Amino acid sequence: MSMDGQVKWKTGQQPPFVRGGSILADGLMLVTDGNTKLYLIEPTPGAFKPLASAVILEAGDNWAPLALVDGKLLARGQKELKVLQVAQ
Repeated sequence: MSMDGQVKWKTGQQPPFVRGGSILADGLMLVTDGNTKLYLIEPTPGAFKPLASAVILEAGDNWAPLALVDGKLLARGQKELKVLQVAQ
């Protein structure tokens, strides 16, 4: 969205960002899809620009907020908590 609330682009259902958590760090977004995947996204006003993705959690309702501490991302699902090294 623009600073005045105008929608710039949408992902629709591909990928289906329904209830996932998101965090902005060093100019990039880390976003979960609410199910199993984590996406690394370059936030640009022109289009959805995913840089990478990976399955990180078991299937299910995984919509907890993300936390980033010292280059480690904490992602929690209904049955597990993962700590992922995302920075050098």
